[in-house]
This record gives sequence, C-alpha cells and structure tokens, in this order.
Amino acid sequence: MNKNSLLALGIGFIAGVGLTWSYFNAASSYPESVKSQPSYEKQKKLHTEQQSNEVLSNTGSAPEQVASIEPAEVSPTTNSETQMLDELPLEEQVTQLKQQLAEQKAALKSVLKKMRSPSDFEQILRDKFENQTRDEEWAYRTEMALQDFLLTADLSIIPDVVSAKCKKTVCEFELAAPTDNDTFGNAQWRELNDKLMEQEFWQQFKSTTSTSSDSELKMLLSTEL
Repeated sequence: MNKNSLLALGIGFIAGVGLTWSYFNAASSYPESVKSQPSYEKQKKLHTEQQSNEVLSNTGSAPEQVASIEPAEVSPTTNSETQMLDELPLEEQVTQLKQQLAEQKAALKSVLKKMRSPSDFEQILRDKFENQTRDEEWAYRTEMALQDFLLTADLSIIPDVVSAKCKKTVCEFELAAPTDNDTFGNAQWRELNDKLMEQEFWQQFKSTTSTSSDSELKMLLSTEL
C-alpha cells in the first residue's frame, strides 16, 4: 500500500468521525430545544386562561365603578337649595340672604310680641281698673304707703316712682330704675318685691300681675280675687 492510499484512508476516517460526532451532538440537543418550548396545545390553553382571567378581573371591577358613580348622582338632590344658591351671582346670593334674614327677624318679632302681649288675667285687671271709680280715702292711703315704704325700706338702690294710681280695689304702680345708676337690674327688682311682700299694706292685695325689665317694673294689683 503506498503513501497516497494511507493518506486518503486517514482523511476519510477523520471525516467519518467528525460527521458521526456532529450527528450525535445535533440529536442530543434537539429534545432539549423541543422540551424548552411549550406545545401548540399548551400555548392555546395558556392563552385561553389569560383571556378568562382578564374577563373575570373586568367583571369584578364593574360594581366598584357603579358604586362610585351612584353617590355623585344622588348627592346633589339632597342639597338642591344650597346648590341653586351657589350657582347664582354673588349679588343675588347677598339679596336672597338678606331677604331670608328679614323674614327670620319678622318671625322673631311676632313671637316676642305675642309673649309680651297682656295675658287674659292682666287684661281682666286692667279692664276692672279702667271701669272703677276712685275711692279717695283708700286710694290715697295706699299710694302714700308705697311712697313711705320706698323712703324707709333698707334697699340697696331705691327706684323712682313713675306712677302710683289706685281706684276702688285696683292699683296700678309703675317704677323705674334711677337714671343715674347703671348697675340697677333684676336683682334690685327681686329685692324690692321680697320686701314689699312683708308690708302690711301690700298683704291686702289678693291678685297681682307684673311685667318687668332691667329698667322698669309695672304692676296691677287687686284686693279682690
């Protein structure tokens, strides 16, 4: 066998070994690549599950969106008057607020007027006083008894006598706080009333009614029930 034959045989052997190694190497790597990629059926199944999850997530968020919208639609109806007022120009808002304030003042004035109006009993005493004639002896004696009491009673502050009028059985007395004393008030009127109740001439009155403020006291008194 010559040298050329040996060289050709060696080259063929090396080439055969190389091809054989390449074949087995490719065969061994092919299953790993196949294993690393999911099959078509698995991909389809995975895609279907993702779509299902997206639908469920969208469905679950829908009630929250509705719930957040509903209050916005309902709340304006509960404050419709306030909203209407806020939507008006500033000058019209001021005008309406002044009108509401005037109406409230008028209502309060009406209530106070009713509270200050004469009671039925007071009106009875007043009508009796207006219709009576004057018993000069008794009337004068009673009027002077009130004057003497104010001069001799131990009062912290002595009020002024505005009017002292008696008829036959009914007297009308009107007293006022001293004009030069700003501290006179309800406490002094209570002190006056308590000491009057102890006086003999005052105990003859069986029916009394009075109205007072810090500055004045008006009384109607009758010796009859």
